[in-house]
Amino acid sequence: MANKKRTLGKVIAIIAVIVIVIILLLNPGVQSVLKSIFIDPFQKSYPEYTTFTVERTLTIEANGGTVYNYTIDIPVPEDISENGNELQELIAISAQPNPTIEDRYTLDWMEWEGYGPVGQSTRTITITYQMRISTFIWNIGTNEVGNISDIPTSLRNSYLGDEWRIIVDNPDIIQRSEAIVGDRTNVKEALNAIYDWITDNIDYSYSSPTLPKTSVETLSSESGDCDEQAILFCALARAAGIPAWLQLGVLYDPFMEAWGGHGWIQTYLPLGIDEGVNVTIDTVNRDFLVWRPNRFADFTDDGNGSHLDDYYFSFYCSYDPSSYSAGETPSFSQEFNAVDYQESEDRVRPDDFTMSSIVPLSLILPGTFQARVRR
Repeated sequence: MANKKRTLGKVIAIIAVIVIVIILLLNPGVQSVLKSIFIDPFQKSYPEYTTFTVERTLTIEANGGTVYNYTIDIPVPEDISENGNELQELIAISAQPNPTIEDRYTLDWMEWEGYGPVGQSTRTITITYQMRISTFIWNIGTNEVGNISDIPTSLRNSYLGDEWRIIVDNPDIIQRSEAIVGDRTNVKEALNAIYDWITDNIDYSYSSPTLPKTSVETLSSESGDCDEQAILFCALARAAGIPAWLQLGVLYDPFMEAWGGHGWIQTYLPLGIDEGVNVTIDTVNRDFLVWRPNRFADFTDDGNGSHLDDYYFSFYCSYDPSSYSAGETPSFSQEFNAVDYQESEDRVRPDDFTMSSIVPLSLILPGTFQARVRR
């Protein structure tokens, strides 16, 4: 009888412990502690925001000849808010010498025009940017995202066809897109499949300093740099019926402590009737639905290929061909100098962003020498 009582007592004690554990697990405070111990260390984290100052130096060299005149134009970065969340803030911008400001494609462009240089002389322009950039992660479940057929017609009209360097109407692009996407109709699933295929199959490579390769050329070579991979992604997504477009700007590499031109993808996730969110994808940096704060954008593709072409061709000049040896011309280059770069101490992870932080909005659309310089 004594043994039975002891056994019963142990059973009751075990049940009591189980009940207490269940109650504790249901407590939000305990859940938060457990999450921080067992889950957070394995999630990729990012600074909550960065502030930085970067100098951009543009240089024209005559290279021993005679340059008659030149034009340089660079877009001014805008403040960017996507779906109610501020991602990019331009705190201040200055340039020496002072530019004229031209309104073009709903953007302000800084423009410099002048004469020369001649012989071994140069012309130099320095732009200083002061920015604040905030991390944002679109932590949206697949079941919360609509199908390809839910994407608004206005976006389809702007971002499904061929565009400068983004070739969609090509058998190889169409076949590859069909093979990757298959019968997927959910937009997030289809985009994830394209992202996985590119990160698994396209190698990073430095390419020509002039024009980026077309989507067909990058697919054929199975290699490309940042904007070439973004161009291919856009073509594969468009072939599947999903609007995708380029966003271009400058990115900071904290390991090299250096800035350089960069390109990535924007696309659209439908979340309801005529509602959705613009999202960011960067295949080179392995960021799916993440806006990382080590960059700033100064141009977003509006679907007009001539505007995209104009962004890449930032320098024009006329010169005297007789003043140069065969094969020689004036040259144009740019360099970046990291004046200051500060990351917030607080870091954020995907679980810090929920649907409550993502506010779907009704759709709002977004004898001469020409240097073809990759920005």
